[in-house]
Order: sequence, then structure tokens, then C-alpha cells
Amino acid sequence: MKLTRGSCRLFRGGGEETARVFAQRLEELKQTGCSILVTGTVDSAGFAEQLSLSLGNQTCKQVLVSPYQLSTPGQLLPAGISPAMDSVRVVTGEQARSTASAGRAGSADDLATLREAVLDAITDLSDEFELADNDLRVGVQSLGQFSDWADGRGVRRFVQAVSKYVGLVNGTLYCQLRGDSTRASELLDVGLFDAHIELRSQQECVEQRWHLPDEEITTKWVSL
Repeated sequence: MKLTRGSCRLFRGGGEETARVFAQRLEELKQTGCSILVTGTVDSAGFAEQLSLSLGNQTCKQVLVSPYQLSTPGQLLPAGISPAMDSVRVVTGEQARSTASAGRAGSADDLATLREAVLDAITDLSDEFELADNDLRVGVQSLGQFSDWADGRGVRRFVQAVSKYVGLVNGTLYCQLRGDSTRASELLDVGLFDAHIELRSQQECVEQRWHLPDEEITTKWVSL
């Protein structure tokens, strides 16, 4: 989210001071690495739009993570970015699962294997490129589907580990969780995420609002 001179109108109370604290905190998160939970009531196309925008541009390096095989991963990446590019890694649960479990739901062991595959992808990009702050963008699609693989503790462990990997190179992790408000509240309550983005559809437009739990700041709804 870009802030402008009129950004104080984005906040419910607090005016310019709230806008200043919000902008300062976002800048700190970019410099030190952060994890962001994305929730909402929009359809899959809305989540895809949010993810493609969040993963940056040609100057960034992208890791796209999904519990299932992606037939068109390019649709989840920023404009002009291809899965075949050296700066992109696509890691899916289908790749992590063993041949014996092909065609069945994933397991906790598969989630652990996927976690290691994400680490390998981040390590590859870190070795190949000189990553500046916020250069690495990691997007985990459909986090809720991992609940079929492992219990809540296992999923939290996965998020915590991936968040740690991303933080080591001062990158940004986006985890999308569709429709499950109870699970989202649980993940936010245990402090796994530095920020929370909500999505909604409004007059055929996808809107977002940001929450910074540590600062108790919430923006108004704005278009993606």
C-alpha cells in the first residue's frame, strides 16, 4: 500500500499521526522482513489479484507456494513475470508428496517436505542473487487447505518455519487463508503475523484494508 499526502484519510481516527506511525511501521517491516496474513470473502480471482500485486515486479524475486498442483502459475505472478524465469520458484504440495501418496490428501510428513522445499527455493535465490530488503516475496496460496494435511499445530509450525526463512533475507511472506475466520483469529492471536490484510468485493472491485496488531491500527477500505 502506497501512502500519499492525503493518507490520513485512510484511517479511522488519529489523522496525520496515525498515518505517520503506519508508514513508519511498514517501512520497518520492509527492512527487517515480515509475515502478512491475507483473509477475506472474495473469490479465487480476487485472491489471485492480491497475490500477483503483492509479489512485486521484475526487480523482485518470487517464490510461489501452493498445496496443490498449479496448471497456470503465471496467473498468480506479477505482470511480465514467468514461472520459467531464473528469479522465480514454484513449489507445490504435489511435488512434495511421495509417489505412494499420489492422488490422496497430503500428510504431516508431506507438509514437512514442502517446508524444506520452500527453504531450498529461498536458499537458491539467496545464493544466486544479492537480495536487498524486501526483494524476496513469498506467497503461500490457500493456507487453509493444509489443515487436511496436519493439525493446527503442524500448520502453525509450517508458517513459523517459512516465516523464519523469509526473515533471514529480510523478505516478505504473504499467507492467504480463505473464508475461515476462526482459524484466521487463531493464527493472529498466537503472533505469527506482523500484519493482516482483509479483502472484500465491492461493486465488482476488490478492496483491502490493513491491520497492524502491534500498533492497533486499521485502515479504511481501499481498492487494490
